[in-house]
Amino acid sequence: MNKVKKYRFDIIKYLFIAGLMVLAIVNFDRLKNIFSYLLTISMPIILGFIIAYVLNIPMVMLEKLYFPNSDSIVIKKTRRPVSIFVSIIIITVVLIFILNLVIPQLISVFGRIIEIIPLLANGIQNWVIENEEIFPPLAEFVETSQIDWQNIVTNMISIANRFTTNIIETTLSTVGSVFSIVVNLFLSLMISLYVLMSKETLGRQFKILSETYLPERGHKGIMYVLEVTDFSFRNFITGEVLEALILGSLVTVGMWIFQFPYASMIGALTGVTALIPVLGAYISGAIGFIMIFVDSPIQALTFLVFIIVIQQLEGNLIYPRVVGGSIGLPGLWVLISITIGGGLLGIWGMLLAVPLVSTLFKLLKNDIEYRRNYKYQAQEYVDAVEEINESDEQEVNN
Repeated sequence: MNKVKKYRFDIIKYLFIAGLMVLAIVNFDRLKNIFSYLLTISMPIILGFIIAYVLNIPMVMLEKLYFPNSDSIVIKKTRRPVSIFVSIIIITVVLIFILNLVIPQLISVFGRIIEIIPLLANGIQNWVIENEEIFPPLAEFVETSQIDWQNIVTNMISIANRFTTNIIETTLSTVGSVFSIVVNLFLSLMISLYVLMSKETLGRQFKILSETYLPERGHKGIMYVLEVTDFSFRNFITGEVLEALILGSLVTVGMWIFQFPYASMIGALTGVTALIPVLGAYISGAIGFIMIFVDSPIQALTFLVFIIVIQQLEGNLIYPRVVGGSIGLPGLWVLISITIGGGLLGIWGMLLAVPLVSTLFKLLKNDIEYRRNYKYQAQEYVDAVEEINESDEQEVNN
């Protein structure tokens, strides 16, 4: 009778699940809108937890340095707030330093590019006309067209100014949206500070809820998955920062050795864009090539060779070893995860693919080891029982 009831219960359960799936498919657009609405509402909370998670990494390091052996009550009570404050200050100062180093030189180079475009275009035009035997149709077209490059550049600047004006007008007309963004960022920062100040209490409360409402196996499983996920993401962030420092330093020192211009600026830009796995080096390389090309096309070509060598070194040696080694993921899987993640979700996919694949890799690896050990122990038990039975049979026969 119990088997019949269980069979009926399973049928009802599977029919209920199938019905939910059909409803979800039929109302997919409505569910998508509801999910987007809930995501928008909860975005300050999500962003707050992300900020807290990132700030927690330097905060923990600073707490270990803030009079670790002191028994003073004042030191103990101020250790967490001071560590949080210093972490925020360090990150803010680094960002301001990089922006102050990069943006002014980018503006300067952009101005020089605008100045040099007419001269460069006229030079190419004159060279084509003087060497018309190489490609006569092109020379004839250039000679008859009489393109006014200065006028083209002036029109481009005018279009850019109108575009900038439209952006400013649109921004001013959506002050409410800007105010909402500022409020959400402020709320996210407040949430992150609260989470950091009381992370032990929040962790203890979550553990109590999990132990209370979940079976023991489910509770242990969730805690184990969270532990592995935390390990992967924390080491991924530290590995990314370390890799960015290494790559930025390599580019800066290499440019100084080869006497390329804008060494500090391009090195800092390379370090920042290196936080985007693999692709970041190409972005900074393209910007650096354009900047150096304005000063010297020959040096720009030499820089292109230099940056290609650095990119190959970074993509095939530094990144897989530094980031892959810090999260316990083989270099091949790092490259595969970046490729697939970038293809599916672009830059965000590239950023999240490595720690997610690392988490799955570690969970799968540990599960395989557990199952193999379990089978090995079970086989040992069976062999021992068979050996005992055989010895008993021999004693009976004797």
